[in-house]
Amino acid sequence: MFIKENSKSGGGLHKALSAKRRGGTIANIITAVIFFGLIAAGIFWVIKTAGDMGGQYAQTMVSTQNQAKLLKCQQNLYAINQGVRLYGLSNDKLPDTFDDLVNEVGDSRVFQCPEPNSPKYVYIPGQTLDSPSDNILLYEPKPVHDGRGNVLRVSGAIDLLTPEELQAALQQTKAHLRR
Repeated sequence: MFIKENSKSGGGLHKALSAKRRGGTIANIITAVIFFGLIAAGIFWVIKTAGDMGGQYAQTMVSTQNQAKLLKCQQNLYAINQGVRLYGLSNDKLPDTFDDLVNEVGDSRVFQCPEPNSPKYVYIPGQTLDSPSDNILLYEPKPVHDGRGNVLRVSGAIDLLTPEELQAALQQTKAHLRR
């Protein structure tokens, strides 16, 4: 009888343990799903962040290259300005033609922006050292620096103008030349 009771109670114990195991198994599965879900979300976040950083790095590199080209273009205009000033001091006037200007500067490579497909700078002859200082002496005919172009003024100042600003400044310069 002892054995029968034991087997009866063992059967109940077996059922209780089975139910407990099933409950534990469900809890383990839920815990595993949450755990692996969090790991997957973390991995996704790392990949997304790394991708965003890569895009930011690429944008920064392109921006830096554009800034370097802009700076080189402005250095070209500065070198041209130095040649114009030397010519003006020696001859009491500014060069009569673009060719005279190129001969004075001596390096024809500085007469074009390093930006690909950029045309040569345009020289506006007929000006003197006494011309209004805001007159344009030399300019980029194509706005290659984020929609703007560099200009060299008679004063030696280098400005970055939009096409609209350039047209207004060219009209003002031409109006002063007619006087």
